[in-house]
Amino acid sequence: MPIRLIAVDLDGTLLSTSVEISAANREALRAAAERGIEIAIVTGRRFHSARTLLTPLGFPLTLISSNGARISSLDGEACHRNFLPAATARKVLESTRDFRPYAVVIYDVPGPGQVMMQSDGALDGPLGWYRKNAPEAVLEVSDLEAATLPESGDVIQVLFSGPPPKVEAAAPRLAASPLAPALSLTWTRYPARNMVLLDVMNRGCTKGEALRIWAARRGIAPAEVMAMGDNHNDREMLEFAGRPVVMGNAEPGVCCDGWATTLSNDEDGVAAAIRRYVLDAT
Repeated sequence: MPIRLIAVDLDGTLLSTSVEISAANREALRAAAERGIEIAIVTGRRFHSARTLLTPLGFPLTLISSNGARISSLDGEACHRNFLPAATARKVLESTRDFRPYAVVIYDVPGPGQVMMQSDGALDGPLGWYRKNAPEAVLEVSDLEAATLPESGDVIQVLFSGPPPKVEAAAPRLAASPLAPALSLTWTRYPARNMVLLDVMNRGCTKGEALRIWAARRGIAPAEVMAMGDNHNDREMLEFAGRPVVMGNAEPGVCCDGWATTLSNDEDGVAAAIRRYVLDAT
């Protein structure tokens, strides 16, 4: 069955290690779009962070951001949200107080307050990274739990990020807590950077579920979807797609038997897969 929708992860997939979209990847996506194939970028990044990277592509696409919490066009018009209720986010923070130096609360707002964390957070965690890379989005507070107020609206997610020994134990604690039925826990792992990300999302919120919702709205069957990814947060998306393609640089445990593989993100693996399974197959 011909591919009608291409779903592509960003970091480690479409983006090179220098955080760039190569000319080959850009032109392959453009060629597919010109044939009427829909393009969806499906990323763990925030909408505002991803949009900055994608706007220069210059062709229509759908942006599924924050691991499936938000589906929108690049101009910001959202057609689907699956956010974490503020009251649940507060309970998550309450039950993980000893992980607070590595915690972030992310809101769907522009500017400061999009990323909220404690001013005394650990510098080897998200505080150091966001101060350097996205200071315009950061709001630092003295007490993250107290600052997560219901009147501020639901949050996209609670994020724990840092060296594995500092973060990993938060997952089994939440999984064993009374909150577990209300949550989806999603891992992204970067061993070479000694860093992991644990996204605490609303129940049922994954890249795969968001892609399923979007494909259904567009009248596209799973067999008509090709998805490409490299990390553990891509698994549900790859499992949904009729043509799952795993990057050559994928983390161990991402690929399943029978799934296709392509070149790495630094070898234009996205372009190679599009040419093989889409452009040269029609």
